[in-house]
Amino acid sequence: MGERDYWRLLVPGVRLAVEYVTIQGQMVSFLVRLEKVKEGGEWRLSARYDTCHGRPHLDVVNEKGELVLKRWMEEMDIGEAFRRAVLDFEENHEKYN
Repeated sequence: MGERDYWRLLVPGVRLAVEYVTIQGQMVSFLVRLEKVKEGGEWRLSARYDTCHGRPHLDVVNEKGELVLKRWMEEMDIGEAFRRAVLDFEENHEKYN
């Protein structure tokens, strides 16, 4: 089993945090978080893609950390869902709180 996690800045004050697990070279779970700096310099979650609940989906939260949107990634294998999640946050981070 392989586990990997890392984060990187997309632009100042916005970072992408990634975690995933592979078994025999196949991705079996992932978590991709978009985090932004709030007042006081603390990082806060804006949105996340993950495989919790057994299938890939997007959760968007408000500034209070409350869930405001859940979108399932239907008919997509886990590897494709992971690639789309990273690409979405790279290209569209400004549209999330």
